[in-house]
Amino acid sequence: MSGARELARDVPQERAAAASWKPLVASDVLHSCQREILHQIAEPGVAAAIWQRTVDPEFQTWIDTLAQDELPTLRTVVPAQLARAALLHACEIAGLASSPERDFLIEDAGNLALAVGKILKVRYVRIRLDVTSGTMCPKFHVDQVRARLLCCYRGAGTEYVSAADVADPAHHERMAMGEVGLFRGALWSDDETCGLLHRSPHQDDGDAARLLLVVEPAE
Repeated sequence: MSGARELARDVPQERAAAASWKPLVASDVLHSCQREILHQIAEPGVAAAIWQRTVDPEFQTWIDTLAQDELPTLRTVVPAQLARAALLHACEIAGLASSPERDFLIEDAGNLALAVGKILKVRYVRIRLDVTSGTMCPKFHVDQVRARLLCCYRGAGTEYVSAADVADPAHHERMAMGEVGLFRGALWSDDETCGLLHRSPHQDDGDAARLLLVVEPAE
């Protein structure tokens, strides 16, 4: 009987604990000039890891002077090791002649696809090269994916903010052109929810088209 009394006494405590439980929220953003920072996306509390880097000026001049219809577009799912071949095909369809700058774009985007496969331990990745002349995703949001890598090769970078500060524009931040961000999505597979939001930057009529690389797991 004493055991029954102890059990009965513990039930209210368990209910109180359940009522006070709150989900863990990941909202930290890590920055580094080293690409290894992308591997930190799995650390507790981390919602995004941003590799801060600058693009070679000759490449930037080349891609900034391309006409919009010369920018490569791509939407495909491939094994990560075949990303370069898919990107080469996209460049050929766009009519881009072979050059060191084109080779850099293919190599760099291909390496980022490989990084997603390695970091998230997946074989297949979904790759997009989006060319946009308008604001693609104007509202702050969390992607309905496990994680997503973003890199803007031309135009303004992705904006991001903690969900707790979304109403205050002073807290809105923006990735620089060429920087690489790996963002957790709503389907991240642990007990933490993602408390970091992001969106496309505003584009006015007449602004040059953006070229955005998007890579995410396809498994």
